[in-house]
Amino acid sequence: MKKTFLLLSLFLISGFGICQNLQFYREDLTFEIKDSSFYVGGTYHFCNNGESEIKQILFYPFPSDSLYGGVDSIRAMDLNTESLNIITSKTDKGFFFKITLKPYGTGKYKISYRQKLLKNKAEYILITTQKWGNPFESSDYRLITPLSMKISSSSYPPDNTIQTTDHRIYSWSRKDFMPDKNMIFFFEK
Repeated sequence: MKKTFLLLSLFLISGFGICQNLQFYREDLTFEIKDSSFYVGGTYHFCNNGESEIKQILFYPFPSDSLYGGVDSIRAMDLNTESLNIITSKTDKGFFFKITLKPYGTGKYKISYRQKLLKNKAEYILITTQKWGNPFESSDYRLITPLSMKISSSSYPPDNTIQTTDHRIYSWSRKDFMPDKNMIFFFEK
C-alpha cells in the first residue's frame, strides 16, 4: 500500500509539470468544530488555461498529527456535471479525485469530510497551495463554533467575528493569497 501511495504521489507531482494549464485559483470553505470533530466543507475552483481538455487525478491531503483521529464522511462532487462519484481511492493520508475541464473552461468541486479531534486542536492543510506555483486569486474561510468554545489561538487571525444566539462565527477573506502555513485552531471548551 505504501509503495502504491508513493508511486501515485510521484505521478501527481510530476503531473503538475505536464499539465501546466491547470490552475487552482480559489477556495470557499466552512469549518465547524462540534461534538469532538472538525468538519470541513466547501467549493474548490479550477480552470483550464489551455486549448486541450484536462482529465487528471488530484490528491487531497488530510492533516496528520497525534492529536487527530480518523477521517470519515468524505464526499466529493463535480458541480459542473453534478457527478457524485469522483473519488477514485482513499488512504489514511487523503484521497484521490478526478477532475475534467474543457479547454479554457472552469470547474467547481464540492468537497467535505469530518475528522475526529482527540485534543483541543484542529487543522486544515493550506501550504500545498505552494505546489501549484500561483497564489489563490481569492479565498474565503469561516469557522463556526458553539458559544461554549473559545478559540485561544489561530495561525491566521480572523478578519471578523460575529456571535449568533447559538454560535460564534470567525471569517477570513484573502486576495492574491499564497499561504505560508496551514490553518490551525487551538480551542478551549
